[in-house]
Amino acid sequence: MFIPERPADAKFRTLVVLLDGTGDSVDNDVTNIVHLKNMLYGTYKEDDKQMVLYLSIIPNKLQRGIGSPMDGFDPEFDDEKAHPWKSSVQRTWEQAFASDFGEYVARPYKWLAQNYKDGDKICIFGFSRGAYTARALAGMINAIGLLPKEASSETEVKAAYDLYDNFADLPRAKADREPKFVALMDEFQALKEKKKCREVFIEFLGCWDTVNSVGYQRAIKLGYTRTNDIVRTFRHAIALDEHRVKFKQNNWSGPPEDKVPNPADKATVGKPPRGTTDVEEVWFSGCHCDIGGGSVLNGTRPNLAHIPLRWMIRECFNKNNGMMFDPQAIKIIGIDPSSLSPGVKRSPPEISTFSSGFAKIAVVEPEGWVAYFKSWIWSKKGTELQLPNKSEDELDAADALAPAYDQLVLNPGKWALMERIGLKKDNLNDDGKWGEISEQHLSHGRTIPPLKELHGGKVKAHWTVRRRMECRFENGKTYVPLARVGYEKKYEDKTLFTKAVEDGWVEWVA
Repeated sequence: MFIPERPADAKFRTLVVLLDGTGDSVDNDVTNIVHLKNMLYGTYKEDDKQMVLYLSIIPNKLQRGIGSPMDGFDPEFDDEKAHPWKSSVQRTWEQAFASDFGEYVARPYKWLAQNYKDGDKICIFGFSRGAYTARALAGMINAIGLLPKEASSETEVKAAYDLYDNFADLPRAKADREPKFVALMDEFQALKEKKKCREVFIEFLGCWDTVNSVGYQRAIKLGYTRTNDIVRTFRHAIALDEHRVKFKQNNWSGPPEDKVPNPADKATVGKPPRGTTDVEEVWFSGCHCDIGGGSVLNGTRPNLAHIPLRWMIRECFNKNNGMMFDPQAIKIIGIDPSSLSPGVKRSPPEISTFSSGFAKIAVVEPEGWVAYFKSWIWSKKGTELQLPNKSEDELDAADALAPAYDQLVLNPGKWALMERIGLKKDNLNDDGKWGEISEQHLSHGRTIPPLKELHGGKVKAHWTVRRRMECRFENGKTYVPLARVGYEKKYEDKTLFTKAVEDGWVEWVA
C-alpha cells in the first residue's frame, strides 16, 4: 500500500525527477535525495500511477554511452562500483571544474519529454548543484516548453538546451541586455511553434541548499532559475552555517511587484493559467551536507539532515502534490503517516518541553590526513535506519544537537585555499551599474536577504535552530548561526542571527 491512495479513475500520473549533488550516489552515506527515492512508489520505467527518475552528478554514471543515443541510458547502472578509482578521480575533476552541466539538464528533460502525458503532474527535487540543475530543468521547460515525444531525440534535446543556455551570455547592463533578451524570447517562441512544444507546469520544486558553483568556475546563470511562473510550489531548505566561498546559497527571488503575472494573460485552453509561485525558504542549522545529507554513514542517529528531510516530506503532503509514498519508509524516518494530510501545517512545539540544561551539542573532530586518504580507498559500511521509538518532535529535538560537518574545519586542505584567493564576483557599484570586483571570502558566513526581499517579510527558520541555540557545546559555548542578515558590504556590519531573533525578524516554523 502507498499513500495517499489514488482513486482508480484518477486522470493523472506523477513524474518525479530526483537530482543528487556532485559526487553523491547510492552508497554508504546517502543524501536526502536517495532517502526520498527509497520512500517513493515506482521506478523510471513506464507505470500508470507514478514514475521516478534518479540521477547523480557523477560523470561516469551520467555520461555512460556519450556519443551513443540517450535511449540506451540506464539510470541504475553503477559505474562507480565497476571502476572505483577512476570514479574518484573523475569525481574530483568534476567538483573542481563543474563540467558538462548541460548534460545534466538534458537527461531528465528528455525523460520528461518522452514520458509526459496530458494531465500528468511533474515534481522535481535536487540537492546542492543538483538543486540548481533541478531549477534549470524547470527553467528550460518554462523557456521552450516540453518537446513532443516524437521530436525529443538526443540531437533535438541538445539543440533546445543550447538555445536555452544563451541566457548565460546575456549582458548585465540593462541597455545592452534588453534587445538581446527580446531577440532570445523570439527564438524561444519560434522553436515552440516549429516543434509544437507542450506547455506544462511544475507541480512541486523541492531543493536542499541550492548552489550553482562548486569548483573554480564562475557561477552558472540561467533563466527562470530564481523565479518561474510555471512552478506551482517551491520549497527550499537552506544551511545557516555553510561558509565556503563556492557554496553560496541561491535564493528564490520572485517577480517584482509590478510584474506579477496576471493569470488571465497566459492562460491557454484546457490548461491552468500561470501565476505566482507558492514559495517557502526555510533556514536550518548546519552546513551544506547537514541539510541535504551525505555527511554520515547510513543508519546514523541523531542526524541534522533528517530534520529538513522530514520537513520536505511534510510539504509534499501539505501541498497535495500527487506523489505516492511508502508509509513504512515514512515511519522509519520518524513521521507518523496518519498525521499527513493536504493543507495541514505542523506547528512548532514548545521549546520548554525539551530540557536544555544537560543537553550538549555534539562536535565531530577532524580525522587527520591518514584517515582522510584511507577513506578514498576503503569505505566504511553504513546500516539501515531502524524504526524509531520516539515521536517526531523528540527526534527533531535530538537531531538538532547532532554535529555539524564543517568542511573548512574537517578538510581544510581541500577547501581553505579558495577562501584566501581573490575571486571575482558581481558587484553593484555606487552608480547603480553592475561590475566585477575581486575579493577574499575569508570563510565568512552566508548572507540572508533583508526582510523586504523575503517571502512573508520575515526570516523563516526551523524551530530546531532555536533548540540548538538554547543548548551548549561541551566547552560551554553557545551556538550562534554563522549566517547574517542584510546586504551591507562588510560581513561585520550585517545583523547577527541572534540579534535578528531578538528584534522579531525570525519566524519559527516546523
